[in-house]
Amino acid sequence: MTFDEFLHDHLDPLARYARVLTGNRDDAHDLVADTLVAASDKWERIRRTDAPETYVRRMLTNRHIDRHRRTAVLGRVRKLLVSYRTPAVEGTGTVDQRLYLDSLLRDLPARQRAAIVLRFYLGRSDEEIAAELGVAEGSVRSAISRGLATLRTRTSAIDVRSHLT
Repeated sequence: MTFDEFLHDHLDPLARYARVLTGNRDDAHDLVADTLVAASDKWERIRRTDAPETYVRRMLTNRHIDRHRRTAVLGRVRKLLVSYRTPAVEGTGTVDQRLYLDSLLRDLPARQRAAIVLRFYLGRSDEEIAAELGVAEGSVRSAISRGLATLRTRTSAIDVRSHLT
């Protein structure tokens, strides 16, 4: 498979994954572009793997986590400077609920967010998530459990799982 063939088959799913992972279309585009530049440089090695899409998606996930770590301090300072109000969620406003859920997901630590998105958005198993994130399966279960617990405490107005599938 050539890199162009890979892009033709997998660019859209990678872009959708990045959008959910980052919570922002522009950040997702930047993340995908940076990841694909790096993947193109390593393509001969990547294409020989059993699952090039999984390899590239893991690159994307790791880049997201690294970016999240770098900007964590800036985010804390920003939160101190700008008052943060949680938007009201009305019972039937699904668009509002999804925007609210998106804001809740953005506030999770990067690894928890990645594990939750991989599980509930892409339907990956603990084993697949562990391989993608480079952690033990127990760490995956812990990250998902902690992330969902955080989401539950921040809202009771929406069913988090139903909006991630």
